[in-house]
Amino acid sequence: MADRTDKMLRDYFSGRLKLMAEVEPRYKQDMADIKFCLSVIKPEHSEVIKRYYSDKFITWEEVVSEAGKSHSSLRTWRNDFKTLLNVMTQHGDEFIRLRREALQA
Repeated sequence: MADRTDKMLRDYFSGRLKLMAEVEPRYKQDMADIKFCLSVIKPEHSEVIKRYYSDKFITWEEVVSEAGKSHSSLRTWRNDFKTLLNVMTQHGDEFIRLRREALQA
């Protein structure tokens, strides 16, 4: 069953989130969070995330087969990415504040 994060990622890779951000500015932060999270993970992991979420007709098994890695490895990559994204969407402002404080110390 898809959760909110899965839906947000599907919307991001389909371009729907960009359209939603034009109408509702709060979605711009979701776009920024996704872009940031994709930039800080390994490129190989990023490619798996992009491949799965950019094509709504592809199955997870097809992504696993294409990547040539184990199912459990790719599932871990996906789950870790979703965890990172959830932390950023829920606590991103707090991290920015903490980083600024640390840089000023």
